[in-house]
Amino acid sequence: MTTSDMGMARALNAALRDALGADERVVVFGEDVGRLGGVFRVTDGLRDTFGDRRCFDTPVSEAGIAGLAVGMAMAGWRPVVEMQFDAFAYPAFEQIASHMAKMRNRTRGALPLPLVVRIPYGGGIGGVEHHSDSSEAYYAHTPGLKVVTPATAADAYSLLREAIDDPDPVIFLEPKRRYWSKEPLELPVRTMPFGTAAVRRGGSDATLVAYGPSVDVALEAAHLAAAEGWDVEVLDLRTLVPLDDGALAASVRRTGRCLVVHEAQGFAGVGAEIAARVQERCFDALRAPVLRVTGFDIPYPPPLLEDAHLPDVRRVLDGLHRLLPAPAPSTAAARRTDGTTAAADEAATGRTFLLPDLGEGLAEAEVLEWKVAVGDPVKHDQVVAEVETAKSVVTLPSPYTGTVTALHCRAGAVVEVGAPLLTVGEETAASGAVLTGYGTSGRPTAPRPSPRPARAATSAAADAAHDRHADSPLLSATRTPLGPAAEKFVRGQRDTPAVTIWADTEADSLLAARAALGTGLMPLLARACLDALAAFPELNSRVDSDRRELVRLPQVHLGFAAQTDHGLVVPVVRNAAGLGLDDLAAELRRLTALARRGTLPSEHLTGGTFTLNNYGGFEVDGATPILNHPQTAMIGVGRIADRPWARDGRVEVRKVVNVSLTFDHRACDGGTAAGFLGHVIAGLDCGGLLGD
Repeated sequence: MTTSDMGMARALNAALRDALGADERVVVFGEDVGRLGGVFRVTDGLRDTFGDRRCFDTPVSEAGIAGLAVGMAMAGWRPVVEMQFDAFAYPAFEQIASHMAKMRNRTRGALPLPLVVRIPYGGGIGGVEHHSDSSEAYYAHTPGLKVVTPATAADAYSLLREAIDDPDPVIFLEPKRRYWSKEPLELPVRTMPFGTAAVRRGGSDATLVAYGPSVDVALEAAHLAAAEGWDVEVLDLRTLVPLDDGALAASVRRTGRCLVVHEAQGFAGVGAEIAARVQERCFDALRAPVLRVTGFDIPYPPPLLEDAHLPDVRRVLDGLHRLLPAPAPSTAAARRTDGTTAAADEAATGRTFLLPDLGEGLAEAEVLEWKVAVGDPVKHDQVVAEVETAKSVVTLPSPYTGTVTALHCRAGAVVEVGAPLLTVGEETAASGAVLTGYGTSGRPTAPRPSPRPARAATSAAADAAHDRHADSPLLSATRTPLGPAAEKFVRGQRDTPAVTIWADTEADSLLAARAALGTGLMPLLARACLDALAAFPELNSRVDSDRRELVRLPQVHLGFAAQTDHGLVVPVVRNAAGLGLDDLAAELRRLTALARRGTLPSEHLTGGTFTLNNYGGFEVDGATPILNHPQTAMIGVGRIADRPWARDGRVEVRKVVNVSLTFDHRACDGGTAAGFLGHVIAGLDCGGLLGD
C-alpha cells in the first residue's frame, strides 16, 4: 500500500479487517459493533465484508460479552470484543479477573485463552460520567492478563494484530482522543513486539515516561523544555504488561532523572509501580527523586472541568522544573515593571514567575504584600505574594521550588497579566559524594591557599578605618543560600550511625611504588581499597532501612575526590574492581580531566558505592567525614609528612600517612572494620606491585 495520513481508528479497523481475512477463527462482537460499526466506527464495514457470523452485535450485557468470549476462546475461536467505554467494562470485571486471567493457570497451561478485550479509555473528548476513566491499573494488577496501550496509529495496527495472535487474553486500551490524530502510515506494518518500549525522543537530562494518550503530551512538553535548555527523553511504554524494565532502567540510567505521566489518578496507579521499579533498579544513578504528574485522586469530573483534571503540557513542564536544575541564564536583562533593570537579575539563574490570568477578563493586579524576600527559600505552592484585583484579594502560590533571586516589582505596584513577578533559582542536585572540603553554600568553594606568614605591619589609617566601619549601621550581614550539599550533610549525620577509626602507617613503599611505576598515588590508593573490598564485601553495600536489610552490591563503583576550579567534584569509576592498575590510573586521569572541564557524563557523577577521600592535598592530617548516603563506608587519606617513628627500638624520622575508615555501624562490627582498614594499610605496602 502507499503511504497515507491515517488516524488510529482507521488503523485499528484495518488491523481487524486483516486479522479477519487471515484467520477464520477470528470473530468480532460487542454492543453496536455490527450494523453501526461501533461508537467510534472502529468496526465500520466489517459486518458487510465478513458477514454477521464473524462480526455481530450482542445484547447490552458486558458480563455476558466477556463470558461468551471466554467460552468461545476455550472452544478454539479467537474472539475480539469491544467494551463501548472504559467504565462500561466494570460489570464484566468478575469474568475478566476470575476467568479470563486465571483459565490458563487453572488448567496448568493446557488450555490457552486467545482473546482480546478492546476498551476505548481516557479523557479529552468531553464525555459524560462513566465515559472517560483510565482503568489500566485494575488490569495491570491482575496476573494472567496482558495490557497494551498504543500511542500511534502504527502501533495501534501492529499491537492489535499481535494481540489477536497471542495465546493469552489481552486487554487492549485504546486512547479515545487519539482516534482522529493522523500520521503518515503504510499498511500493513509491524512495529516492535509486546514488552518493548519505544524512545520517541532521545535526551540526556531527564526521562519522561508515558503511555497511551499521555505520550503526545510528554512529547510536546519535551519540545518546549528544549527551548529552556533541557534535553528531555520521552519513553513510550506501549505495553504495561509485559513491562520493558530494561528500556526503562537504561533510559533513567542515561539521564539520572525520571518523571512519569499518566491520566489516571496518582494513588496506586501504574506510575507508582514505575517509580518503585526505577527506585529499585536505578537508585545509584538517580540525581533527583522520581516524580509523577497524574490525574487527581477524584472521580472523573464533568466535561467542563476535565482540562483542569488531565495532565497537560503546563503541568508536565512544572514537573520538569521541579526535577531539573535551572538552565543557563539568558543574556537579556530582566526588566522591572517600573522600567528599571536590575544587574543582579541579569546574572541570576532560574525561572521567572509571571502574573497568571486571574480570570473573569482581569488584565492587571496590584501587589499588596510580598510574603518572601530575595534570598528566601520557597517551596512549590508556597504563597509568595498577595495581590488585589478589581474583584478580590488573591494569594499567589509559587509554581517553583528554590531560592528567590529577584523581585521584579515593589509592593504597591500595579502589574499586568503576563508581567514578571519574581525569579526563583532552583537548587541543583548534588553530584557525587559529599566529602570533607565541600562548601555548604550555594556557590562552589574555590581551593583555599596555603597559610601565609602574618603581615608585618598595616597602615594605622587603614586599621582606624576598619574600626570605624566595623559597627556601622549601614553594614548588614551577608546571606548566602545553602546549597544541596548542606541537606546531604544533615541527612547523613541524622540517619547514619557512623563511626571513624584510623591508623598511621609508613608511606615509604607507597612513594617508592609511585616512582618506580610512574603512576600517581590515587591509583595505588584505589587499588588498595578495591582489594580490601574484595576481602570485606560488607563495606560495599547499602542499608535498606524499610526492610531492615543490608544489601551487598555486586559491583564496586568507586567515587574519588577531584579538585577543580569550581571546588571539589566526585567522579565515579564504574566497575572499578575489574580494572588493572594501568587501566585504573587511565580512568582516574580521564574522569579528573572531564570534571575539570565540567563535562562529566551523568553516569560518572552519581551511583558511587564506596568513596576514596584524599584530603592530604589540603594539608590535612586526618578527618572524620560524613558518609555519603546511601554508601556505608569511606576511606580517608591524609597528607604524607615527616614524623618521628619508632622502628626496631629506635626513633627515626619517616614518611607517615594517616588512613581512616568511616563506616556505618549497621553494616559491620568494629572487628570487621578494623580488618578492612588493616587490609587497606597492608595494600599500601606496595612490594607486590614492585615485584618484591
